[in-house]
Amino acid sequence: VIESLANHKIGNITHVYDHSGIIIFNTFLNNLDLLNTKLEKRKMRVIFYTGKGGSGKSVISCATALKLADAGYETMVISSDPAHTISDAVETPVHHIPTQIVEKLWAIQVDPIREVREKYGVIQEYLVSIFKSKGVDEVLAYEIAALPNMTEFVSLLKVVEFVESNNYDVIVLDTVPSGDALKNIYLPTLLGSSAAKFIKWIAPFASIAKVVEPIVGVPTPSKEVINEDIKLIEILGRLKDIVIDRKVTSLRLIANPNAFSIENLRRTHLLSNLYDINVDLAIMNKVIPEGVSDSYFKQWKTEQDKYLTEAETAFHPLPLKKLRRFPTEVKGLELLAELGNELFGDEDPSQVYFEGKAIRVIELEQGLEVVVPIPFASKDVCEVERMGEDLSVVISTDIGEVRNFIPLPAIAQMMTLEKAKLLNGELHIYFIDERWKKEK
Repeated sequence: VIESLANHKIGNITHVYDHSGIIIFNTFLNNLDLLNTKLEKRKMRVIFYTGKGGSGKSVISCATALKLADAGYETMVISSDPAHTISDAVETPVHHIPTQIVEKLWAIQVDPIREVREKYGVIQEYLVSIFKSKGVDEVLAYEIAALPNMTEFVSLLKVVEFVESNNYDVIVLDTVPSGDALKNIYLPTLLGSSAAKFIKWIAPFASIAKVVEPIVGVPTPSKEVINEDIKLIEILGRLKDIVIDRKVTSLRLIANPNAFSIENLRRTHLLSNLYDINVDLAIMNKVIPEGVSDSYFKQWKTEQDKYLTEAETAFHPLPLKKLRRFPTEVKGLELLAELGNELFGDEDPSQVYFEGKAIRVIELEQGLEVVVPIPFASKDVCEVERMGEDLSVVISTDIGEVRNFIPLPAIAQMMTLEKAKLLNGELHIYFIDERWKKEK
């Protein structure tokens, strides 16, 4: 603590003396309140914005970040949009390294190729060697080794990097315009800790595996590759801890008042609840203002009102903010500030607007009950299965099946999965203790 205070020069502490085992801080007592204020303010927040392409994610991300910086928060906005929309929004070239936009506001445009080469090059080279061993051209092998959704994946790893740097109060992530973005957020949950344990277990056999390499015809991973794999999986584990911490991370949904956008919002809300990520706010963007009376927009406004009412009902009690369609493209700090003020007013954008129900494990007399919030799901698309120490929950959606593994408490090992039922947007899964059944 002493070293930290000395290094950071908090308040007016200008000297530290060590005299006969007594440490004296100049004006220390006068700065205790200031110190406490700084520590309280330093509570990290991570805000993800997601929605359909064209819904206005990048602009709202930048407007939020600008308002946060104006409120005194050290803010980093991360863009994973390959279209470099964030540079257009702030009218400043944003690079692959932190770029300062204004005081207390920084931005970064993720360069996935550079990130992978510099930080995960060992793993990439191993993947390339596998493809080349199968006769794939070297240029094509590097393209394949880039893997789908690499941009979103790397941007999530950047979140861990910036959170652990402790240089920022709030991190705002502008995700790509794709439903696949959420799958990347959920990846740490899907992997769990078992993958790291398995790789650590096989690591000592790496040198032995080299012996059979000519037989199997595929390069075996070196110890360096395995160590990098372990390190990456451990980072994913830390990412999971950040993402599911409801006091730290919030997912905010952006939609426009039309059927496709709202349906995408429903699906995203369902998936986020399934994976225990807190959605704290929905934003209906590009709403035609009431004052617009041009007959051309009459039908647009009629349908808009219908969809707004539908959204308010469907997402209750999740807060829903409405943002008007601006008469011109929102770009530049002045318009971003105007948008941020209209959206948040005097509110602190870093606040947790809503904390929904988390996945709950309830102890019962006869066993356990696991409750998973899954709004908009129907009973004919839910599948529950026990897999070792975890509970597998599969939800069928219009984009395919989505699976989550929910860790079970150790006591559940002595219990049997009995039944599951859907009640009021929550999946209730019951485990029964065999000892209780015998007693009865």
